[in-house]
Amino acid sequence: MNRIYRMKNEEFDNQKILYKYNDTKYYIMDGNGINTYEEYFDKLWSVFNFSDIPKGWHKNYHTEDEYMTDAKEITAEKVVFVIMHYNNFFKENLKEKEDIEDYYENYLLPYWDSEVEQVVKDGRRKDFNIYLVCD
Repeated sequence: MNRIYRMKNEEFDNQKILYKYNDTKYYIMDGNGINTYEEYFDKLWSVFNFSDIPKGWHKNYHTEDEYMTDAKEITAEKVVFVIMHYNNFFKENLKEKEDIEDYYENYLLPYWDSEVEQVVKDGRRKDFNIYLVCD
């Protein structure tokens, strides 16, 4: 089952989560300096190395969801997404941080856990886990 893990940096290091498995794609985002959705969006695009968004699309939740749930963009069967310095991530905008967490927990992770098999022809589930790591 896909899930979010919240932990301190020391615990994260002790569990040796990063690059533990050869068959897993690891995406690491630094939460420092991310205070607006646009900063988050740009960093997300850079970390996941997503393709350019189509003309007329905007940097918003709809576009984020389209790419985060696209098997052509997320090609690995097993994904670990880590946000380091999570205590500084949206430090000045807790509502936005809460909305992003809600998206991960209630939309993104359930999608890759089982919904993809129901809504996409030949869709295949992915192991997709998120680590929110605080200093």
